[in-house]
Amino acid sequence: MLPNINPLSLWAVLRIQDSFFSVPCDYVQSIVALTGIRPVPNVPKYIRGMINHRDQFIHLVDMRILLGIRSLNAEVDEFIELMDSLMQDHVNWLDTLRNCINERKKFTLTTDPHECKFGEWYDNILPTIEDAALKSLLLSFEKPHHDIHGIAAHAEKLLEDGKEIEAMNLIEETKNYELRKMVKLFDEVKKNYRSNHREIAVVLEHSNFQSALIVDEVVKITNLLWDNWRSIDQDMIGYIKSKYMLGIAKIPENESPVVILDVPSLFA
Repeated sequence: MLPNINPLSLWAVLRIQDSFFSVPCDYVQSIVALTGIRPVPNVPKYIRGMINHRDQFIHLVDMRILLGIRSLNAEVDEFIELMDSLMQDHVNWLDTLRNCINERKKFTLTTDPHECKFGEWYDNILPTIEDAALKSLLLSFEKPHHDIHGIAAHAEKLLEDGKEIEAMNLIEETKNYELRKMVKLFDEVKKNYRSNHREIAVVLEHSNFQSALIVDEVVKITNLLWDNWRSIDQDMIGYIKSKYMLGIAKIPENESPVVILDVPSLFA
C-alpha cells in the first residue's frame, strides 16, 4: 500500500553504488562536498564522524556501510592499487627483458599486448566505460602498450645478430619513451578516477535535528512514478536494511527502480 506521500512532491535521487535511493526534498537542507570530517568515538560503524555545517556539528551517516556495501573510499583505493600494480608489471617486464638479453636467456613473458594483465583488464573494461574523458585516456594506452610488447622480438633478433648493445639501447629507449608515457597515463587515469568518485554529503533536517547522508552522487531532483509502487519484500532483506526503507517507486525518464528512504528512521 502506498504510504502517505504527495505524488507531486519533488525528490532527491541519490546513487549508492549501482542502486538508486530517494529522499523528499522537503528534508534536504543542502548538498555539500565531504571535507573536514571529525572522528567520533564509540558510535556505530556507519557513523563516519561529524562535519561543521553552518556552524553546527552534524553526524555523517555512511549509506554504503549502513546498507552493508563496501565504502566508496575502499573502491577508489582498490582501483588505485590496481593501476599501480599494472604499471609496475610493465616496469618489471622491461627489466626482465633487459636481464634476459644481458644473460643471453630466453625471454618467456608474454609478447602479446592482449595477454598481459593490463591487456586483459583493458579489453574487458574499455567497452563498459561511458565517461568520455576516461575513455579517451584509456585509448591513449594502445600505441605505447603495443609498442612495448613489440620490442621483445626485435631485441632478441638484435642479440642473435650479435648486436647486444643495440638491443640494450632499444630497451632503454623504450623505458625512456613508451614506458614513461604509460606511467604518465596511469597517473592521469588515477587522478580522473579519484576526481569522479568523490563522496557527497546530503544534509537532512527532521524535527529540528540535522544529519548528513554520505552518498556516491546526487543524480537529480525530480518527481517520481508511483503507479507500480511496491513495498520492500523479504527477498531484498540482507542487501537492504528494510527498516530504513518505505518501498520502491520509479524514476520517470527510464523507469529505473528507486528505493524510498524512510528519513525519520534514519534519525532514530
